[in-house]
Amino acid sequence: MPPVTEQWEDILSTRFALGGSHPAVRAVAAFSAESGLFATAGREGEDGRQFFGGGAGQGDRQPPVETDHSPDRAEMAALWTAGEDPGRPPMLRLAGAEWRREELDRITDAVTGTELDLALLRDGNRVMWVARTGRGICVLVLVDGDDEGHAAEARSLTLDFDSFLVGQGY
Repeated sequence: MPPVTEQWEDILSTRFALGGSHPAVRAVAAFSAESGLFATAGREGEDGRQFFGGGAGQGDRQPPVETDHSPDRAEMAALWTAGEDPGRPPMLRLAGAEWRREELDRITDAVTGTELDLALLRDGNRVMWVARTGRGICVLVLVDGDDEGHAAEARSLTLDFDSFLVGQGY
């Protein structure tokens, strides 16, 4: 079931209230094994794809990137493994940044009762949460900085969106 990108971008913007009452969240994205990175949204109308995918959009402060740095299926699959090499955690490359997984939890969604995977990724002083639903859809939530309050807020929003996805049949 291939998602319609425009609808998902609207859903991401609406559910995460980007630019509204949740200023800690910089951008969000949705990924599926079928479609790859299929929807992004940024705070205050900013092009979210620059944080997760290839080149920056028109008017962005960053110059365009010549190669696509969107996650691929293998990288996303590796993110959910326990890690073959205990000295080196799984890594995900997004838009030229190397995100290292710090935590991986299997939790039960309080609203839907479904099991889901939740990973905390870090790139320097930036934090990102990634949740994976039962149907292989992943939600990525990028936070400004690594303030613990911002990270906790983003984690909550990630779980909220996952509950929404499950409610929609994903």
